[in-house]
Amino acid sequence: MKRRGLFKTEVVAVRLIPSFKRMLEQLAANEGLDLSAWLRNLILKELKSRGIIKESTAIGLAFEEMLLEKADEGKTVVDKDKV
Repeated sequence: MKRRGLFKTEVVAVRLIPSFKRMLEQLAANEGLDLSAWLRNLILKELKSRGIIKESTAIGLAFEEMLLEKADEGKTVVDKDKV
């Protein structure tokens, strides 16, 4: 599948104590997300709260990420015949 739009190419490595990582993984799982997606959402919320990005930008980024994840799972999100 050829992707258009954003590509996740950068990595941010963070060292955590194991219990803190498990806590974050549980929070993410409670929201139906993996840890990476949960942390990206947390970063987006912080950028919005500081006025660095607009609400509409954050919503667009989150929506695009959701579409890409569903496509990776082989799920159709949008009926291509209606677009």
